[in-house]
This record gives sequence, structure tokens and C-alpha cells, in this order.
Amino acid sequence: MARPGRINRLAPVNVTPPAPLTVGATSIAFALLNADVGFHLASTHPEAIAYLQANTGAGSAESATADFLFLRGDDTPDALQNAPLGVPAYPEGGATAVVMVEALGRSSAQGGLALKLTGPGIEGRETVCITGLSAAHLELRQARNIEFPLGLDFMFVTADGQITCLPRTTKVEWTAL
Repeated sequence: MARPGRINRLAPVNVTPPAPLTVGATSIAFALLNADVGFHLASTHPEAIAYLQANTGAGSAESATADFLFLRGDDTPDALQNAPLGVPAYPEGGATAVVMVEALGRSSAQGGLALKLTGPGIEGRETVCITGLSAAHLELRQARNIEFPLGLDFMFVTADGQITCLPRTTKVEWTAL
């Protein structure tokens, strides 16, 4: 989160999560979920929900009360509509969306989105290209993050563990490639 748009790679883990979870998203779940937080899996997959509960101790929650939301970049972002944004006294109560995408890079094949990023942690402007992400996710992020310091943080992760983060303070402009 400290370096928005920087593409990193998570350490490889030997897991086989049930669909729609990917190894990359599961790595994030194993690192961040515990018995004190709730997660929401945007698509109904009882096996994946049970897998996360059994391996993290976290509870499944409705999107309106979840600390972490797991969704695919090519799905509709309905779960983000009512995700917690925090409150003025505790803005850190805003949810984190973990979005599973196809690819991250500095350039993208046709069909991806080029995100131009500015804000804290970015020197000048940063560009990251994401394949497998609907612009609807970014539109909803923009609409929900309008009242600083409240908002949603985002993590975009590929199946093989490439990751980039966008805290709520990051301004995003995007174009289709």
C-alpha cells in the first residue's frame, strides 16, 4: 500500500484453492484473514468460503460488514456498493477489496486497462496496466472514495501472485487498451 502501482510478486505457496479463488488471492487471504475479521466472497461458492474459514479462522460476512472482499475483475462489482468505508473517527474501518485479475504490467495487450496513478507514495505519475478488470470496478471505487479519508483500498492480484495496491488516497484515471 505504501507504493501504489508498484508491481510485486508474492512468495510462491503450494496450495490448490477451490474456484473462484486463485493461488495469489489465497496467499493474501492466508496473510490477512484471522478470527477477528470477516470476509465476503463476491460469488457464491460454498467450497471456497469453507476453505477460507477452515484455513484462516475468519468468518464469512455480508459485503456491508466485511473487512475484506474477494472478487474477480471480470465480475460485476456489486459487492462494493455497500462495503464499509469507515467512519470519520476510524477511517481505517474501510474494507479492502482483493480483486483477482488476469495480468499486471507496464504495458498491456488489447482488452486491458491502463491506469494512471497519482497521490501519496507516487513520485509524479505511475502507470500500471491490468488485464481482466472491468472499468466498472474503477468507476465504483471512484464514487465510493469521494469523501476523504473514508473509502475502499484495493489489491489487484494475478493467479501467479503478482500484486499491486491502490490505497483510497490514490487518484486513478484509466483508458481502455
